[in-house]
Amino acid sequence: MPKPGSLGIIAVNLSANTISPYLKIDKSIKMDGERHIGMKVWSTNDHNAPNHTKKLIFSNDSKADMVFNLNTTGPFEIVGSKSNTGAKHPLAGQSTPTKVINKKKAETMFCLQPLKIVEVSVKFKTPKPSNTEEWPMIIN
Repeated sequence: MPKPGSLGIIAVNLSANTISPYLKIDKSIKMDGERHIGMKVWSTNDHNAPNHTKKLIFSNDSKADMVFNLNTTGPFEIVGSKSNTGAKHPLAGQSTPTKVINKKKAETMFCLQPLKIVEVSVKFKTPKPSNTEEWPMIIN
């Protein structure tokens, strides 16, 4: 018997629907349903050669802040980044200049607010032009 004035035993059933966060890239969807990034690269250093760096823009179209790190694999390197978000990644360290000679590394840790973007410059690390295994002498 419950005590006088009490409501007795109450059970609460809580459920939640969470969002599936993802960054949207500024490329159109191809026929296979995916977004592709194409880079043209020459083995020679010519003034007519295409640039080895590609700018990619990612946006947060969700209604929540996204905290993430960006990294690359293979022959690619993040050489620059900038964002219009005002928030900082909680683990992003304070940049303390140690030497003027050291080149500042690109920021790869972000806290992206809703409807904000991050622009990332990705560079293709080209092998030496004399490396015939990486640069076969055929036209593709």
